[in-house]
Amino acid sequence: MKIPKKQAMKVPAIGDRLLTLREAAEVLRLNPRTVREYVQRGEIEGRIIGGRWRFRRADLDAFFENAPCKWDFAGNDGHGD
Repeated sequence: MKIPKKQAMKVPAIGDRLLTLREAAEVLRLNPRTVREYVQRGEIEGRIIGGRWRFRRADLDAFFENAPCKWDFAGNDGHGD
């Protein structure tokens, strides 16, 4: 028996997936200003919706997973390159 696509893929409502700048900063345990800097440099994916920053949790998780183990605010990985 084949399951219709609508039932097979349960996607959470968009409001359940979006975080504010402050919430994103709390997830990453960073200052909101620091998160904004990472967004401006293209290191974190974010969107301005209704004049406010919004972030998907999956994008924050991807940022964390892809960041070098030793990384400072300037994006240096501590290897001297």
